[in-house]
Amino acid sequence: MSNKETAKTFFTNLWVDPELARSVATDDVTWITTRSMPIPGAEGTEHVGWDAVMNVATSGLKISTGYIPETMEQTNVRWLETEEDCVVYQFTMECQTKAGKEYINDYLFLVELRGGKVARFQEYWDSKQAFELLLG
Repeated sequence: MSNKETAKTFFTNLWVDPELARSVATDDVTWITTRSMPIPGAEGTEHVGWDAVMNVATSGLKISTGYIPETMEQTNVRWLETEEDCVVYQFTMECQTKAGKEYINDYLFLVELRGGKVARFQEYWDSKQAFELLLG
C-alpha cells in the first residue's frame, strides 16, 4: 500500500471503523492539535497513543454545542504525496452543530508515516472560528 493509500485508509475510517484505522497506525501514533482549541479531557497539543487519538477524534461529541456526526461531510478533498514519507490531506468539513448552527471549516493535515503506518499527524485549521462557533 502506498503512503497515500495508507493515509486515506486511516482518515476515511477513523470515525466509521476505528479498528481498521488503528491497523494502519503505529502503536505510538500521535495527533498534534492546534494550540488555541482546547480538547475536552486532554491537556496540551501532543496526543500520543491510540486512546489519546480517539479522545481527540470524538471530542466534538462530548460538548453540548459540538457537531452532529451524521451531518458531517468532507468536500474539496485532496491527497498529496510528498517527500520523506509524508502525505498532505486537505478538505473542507461541513456539518450541523447541536446548537443548530452550520459549521464549515477548511482543514489540512500533515501526515508522517513510519514503516508503512501512520505515525504522526498535525492539523491546521481555523481554530478561532471553530472556538467561537462551538464554545464561544
